[in-house]
Amino acid sequence: MCDTFVVTGEATADGAVLFGKNSDREPDEPQVIERHAAASHPPDAQVHCTYLRIAQVPKTHGVILSRPVWMWGAEMGANDQGLVVGNEAVFTRAPQQAVGLLGMDLLRLILERASSASQGVEQLTGLLEEHGQGGACGYRNHSFRYDNSFLLADPEDAWLVETAGRAWVAKRIRGVRAISNGLTLGERYDRASVNLAAHARDLGLLRGKGPVDFARCFGQPGLTWAAAARRRRACVERYLGDKGKVMVADAMGALRQHGDDGQAGAGLRQTVCAHASWLPTRRFGQTTSSMVSQLSARRPIHFLTGTSGACTSVFKPLWHDTGLVGYGPPPAMRYDAKSQWWRHERLHHLAIRELPQFLERFVPEREQLEAELIAAAQGVVNPGARQAVTEDAFARAGAIEDRWVERLEQRPAQGGASLGALLWKLLGARAQLP
Repeated sequence: MCDTFVVTGEATADGAVLFGKNSDREPDEPQVIERHAAASHPPDAQVHCTYLRIAQVPKTHGVILSRPVWMWGAEMGANDQGLVVGNEAVFTRAPQQAVGLLGMDLLRLILERASSASQGVEQLTGLLEEHGQGGACGYRNHSFRYDNSFLLADPEDAWLVETAGRAWVAKRIRGVRAISNGLTLGERYDRASVNLAAHARDLGLLRGKGPVDFARCFGQPGLTWAAAARRRRACVERYLGDKGKVMVADAMGALRQHGDDGQAGAGLRQTVCAHASWLPTRRFGQTTSSMVSQLSARRPIHFLTGTSGACTSVFKPLWHDTGLVGYGPPPAMRYDAKSQWWRHERLHHLAIRELPQFLERFVPEREQLEAELIAAAQGVVNPGARQAVTEDAFARAGAIEDRWVERLEQRPAQGGASLGALLWKLLGARAQLP
């Protein structure tokens, strides 16, 4: 489960487009931040996606990705043309394709091939119609399969694309718009797949000759409700709408919401900032990485956590021309003290024992650091200075997290032998956390 949003320039404080996403996946599924430079490819080249090989294009753009370590595709990312993309799992009544492109594969292919949000829609829908989508999407849960929706944004434009099998609709976005794990586009959209109505009728999802209500025809209401898709989407849109002119820190705050009770999703339903629970509706949904992008025409800035739990993480600024200096080695499949993702996961496991109390003490320190990093990122121009900001961000975030690990290790575990405590103990043992 995930949450993604875009805020176009008329609703932001500085006129830049803001984009954000929480990538919610299985709780001990590492996610890597990586950068790939622009490249040229020979005429007969192919690209090996997670399950399919497809024809490569002559040139690919440089990309920054946040990617589950076991798959080729990415949960979210940005390219050197100013385009950002995030996807959401959606549950539809379209027939499932056994093997195809994953939504994450499509996302990475869009970033590598498109120069704008509008061009990204063309690339996405063309790939979808040619290859379809399908295949196991889960890290350990191999039966977990889904279709996808996408938010695409650049400094001038934003688009929402919703899919069901190879069918799709697309709508240009203005203002504040969030998506979660459900179809939202009814009869009003700007582009659609060819013969959409005939396709819906062939599947027995549409009667008569009226316009196609995409969400009503193709959506799975039960699964969408179980994912709390409408509730989480409303939570994000209400939070950002109440801010007036939205700022970068507001975008980060939107991804850290735990619902009205503020108890880190202690109830049955999934929350925007997600933490795993023994409950069946939340067992496989945890925020494993987060991203906020500030898309100005001058120079986009991308803030990524590269760690799980948006509320326990620090957003670090990145640029395409400065690389990932300070990030360190990518995470392995088990605990690795050299990996930032796993070092932070140790903090996350300790913090979850009494998360509200931890956040009460941790948040002021994190907010001060992020305010300094945001200000520093806005003020730098040359690549050398930006590189220093990124390196400093990773170093300072790591130092704060290491200090908090030391503090929490000295405190006795709370909560006894509750089901939640037992789940986290099991997860820690499986990941070989110290």
